[in-house]
Amino acid sequence: MVRLSLRQKIVGGFGLLIFLMLLLGWVTLLLFGSVRSVQGRVFDSAVPGVIAVDEIVRSYTAQSAAIRGFVINPNQRSLLAEYRTEVQASEAATERARELFTSDRERELLQDIEAEGESFQTLVDDRVVMLAESGERGLAFGALGSEGAAAIDQIQALGRGLRRIQAITLDRTESDLVARSNQAVITLLIVLIGVISTGVFLTLLIPRRLAQDLSRLVEAARAIGRGDFHQRIEIKSGDEVEELASRFEEMQAGLRRLQQLALQDRELQIAGSIQRNLLQRTMPESPGARLVPLQRQANLVGGDWYDIDVDGRTLTAVVGDASGKGIGAALMATVTLSALRAERSVGSGPRRVIARANEALLEATEPDSFTTLLYASIDLVSGEVHWLNMGHPSPFLIRSNLSGKGAGYFLEGPRNRALGWFEDPGLAETVIKLEPGDRLALYTDGFLEAKSPDGEIFGESRLAEAIISLAPLDSETIGQELVREVEGFAAGKLEDDLTMLIIEFEGSPATEVAQEKLTGEEPWHSRR
Repeated sequence: MVRLSLRQKIVGGFGLLIFLMLLLGWVTLLLFGSVRSVQGRVFDSAVPGVIAVDEIVRSYTAQSAAIRGFVINPNQRSLLAEYRTEVQASEAATERARELFTSDRERELLQDIEAEGESFQTLVDDRVVMLAESGERGLAFGALGSEGAAAIDQIQALGRGLRRIQAITLDRTESDLVARSNQAVITLLIVLIGVISTGVFLTLLIPRRLAQDLSRLVEAARAIGRGDFHQRIEIKSGDEVEELASRFEEMQAGLRRLQQLALQDRELQIAGSIQRNLLQRTMPESPGARLVPLQRQANLVGGDWYDIDVDGRTLTAVVGDASGKGIGAALMATVTLSALRAERSVGSGPRRVIARANEALLEATEPDSFTTLLYASIDLVSGEVHWLNMGHPSPFLIRSNLSGKGAGYFLEGPRNRALGWFEDPGLAETVIKLEPGDRLALYTDGFLEAKSPDGEIFGESRLAEAIISLAPLDSETIGQELVREVEGFAAGKLEDDLTMLIIEFEGSPATEVAQEKLTGEEPWHSRR
């Protein structure tokens, strides 16, 4: 007994099916070509012939009507022009009819119509028109009534004869078309039944065990596609299908290992890198101010970030929030912070730094991505604060010399557009003055948009009340208690990161700052 491999079975069976399908296509083309030839006779000859006969008869009838109107009122020269137009139309229709009519009888009747038409036109041109123009309308009517009417009647009779011949031709052609169509349908059905029967027969020839084994492989593949890498496939067919089942099990084991390694490496590397580069940094020395950063991440990585820089008597504090979540948001935050630091390192002012960061985001991020941030510059001697709010929540000020509700409030001011959306986001600036002991809180929208289990958001009012109630505490405790309160409100399910930077202004004598000199050995504060 000849043992065929799976490849030979499939190639042989499908080869036969393809041959039968090609045969079916060839037969179909032949049959429809025959039908089209019959349709061509109908639409290229029979139907145009009937139309041509009707046009000839109509034209001569219109000539008779027009010339009668002219005889009644010779002043209506337009009727005479209409008669001439119809003469030209009859000549054109007759010319088309000569090309369409092929039988001797058709040509004979057409010649008779032409002869009667020439006789009628000669009568009109030589006698009727002259009599009507000379005022002898009675004689003109007499000529039309005796000779002209007879010619028109004869033309109409000949036209009816031609139409009958064309109708017979059209009926015969339509009958032929119906017969050819029926023949084509029957032939196609026979060939189609043969192809289907052969396909079913070939299907039955394929071993049932092979079909079952393939079904098992399909189910296993679907389960693997859903992420289930624990499929047991037991196939003992002795051909390529058995080998494929063995490879499936090896592939599952490899995928399980790769999945575990990929998840571990990806999350550990990305989360660790972003955390080190973006958040875990040592606060720089800032004489005159105390800095307290705080962050609680909702996921392994996120888009919230902060940055601190001290240059002489100026402290620069930035808190930002990239749209979206996860790695994409973290990458956007990295792009923004890199642009800010690069531009600030060359001595650019806040507006220039913000503009360059916006350009970098427009070029490097998706059109629907954006970043909000608050860029604050604080004079460590005078306490004067200048900030640019780029679509970010307003900062909160805790006054040291006030108590009760007046001890803290949001610092409202111009709010420019978020970065990464518009070429000109706006660069309006706000200025306030801090007194020693005042604390300025910069934060992200995670504090405002935290939701309770029933969907209510934490909001600005709750945040303000919480900060004011915590104002007597030190800055570290304020941050920790705020996070605890927001987490309790959200029942421990944070949907966004919580990031806050509290700047406690202490004040510094101008002489101390003026005497400071750079030695080149100062530490460069970075994320690393």
